[in-house]
Amino acid sequence: TNVTSSSATVNGTVNANGLSTTGWFQYGKSSGSYSSKSSTQSISGTSNTAISIGISGLSAGTTYYYKLVAQNSAGTTNGTEMSFTTTKVSVSPTVTTKAATNVTFSSATLNGTVNANGLSTTVTFKYGKTSGSYDSLTTVQSVSGTSDTTVSGSISGLSAGTTYYYTLVANNSAGYTTGSEMSFTTIHYDGPPVTTKAATNVTSSSATLNGTVNANGLSTTA
Repeated sequence: TNVTSSSATVNGTVNANGLSTTGWFQYGKSSGSYSSKSSTQSISGTSNTAISIGISGLSAGTTYYYKLVAQNSAGTTNGTEMSFTTTKVSVSPTVTTKAATNVTFSSATLNGTVNANGLSTTVTFKYGKTSGSYDSLTTVQSVSGTSDTTVSGSISGLSAGTTYYYTLVANNSAGYTTGSEMSFTTIHYDGPPVTTKAATNVTSSSATLNGTVNANGLSTTA
């Protein structure tokens, strides 16, 4: 009973059969092998007497095997083996904010990793133009498992030549974690890059004028 992530109360009954008797529990992580011993309890009388002893210092999420042992002047008796499993420790997500990629004059991809630590976890990036103040969010994602999971969020509608600050945040039932702040600067943009090139097909009354234009992803006229 009273099983937690690091402790439990082990229970049983002992009939001392009229002799002064000492009872205790042996326990361990392997069935039939008991590396630890509880404190002892004294029992007397000729009827079943409840014995309950607390044990601590246990590992979370681990199965323990135990048995009750009683001893008096007539001998030692071992009870049957039983087991219990300690509860898992709930841990808030572990997050790492990483460098932005695919930075243009109006968009970028924000990156990071999240360890959900075994709990269902939601993830988003917060970003804005002022350090420590984030007025925008990326789409919320879900992450699970117990290892680092790569996450990214695409953002657009940014101002050209502007520094943006961002952080990765994750939340599960154990708590809320914010990653370190990072930043990037969008590309300065004065208009589509153009290059005028040499005319071709030149005659006495006509010519073909040539050049190149990079629309940079925007609808452009030239």
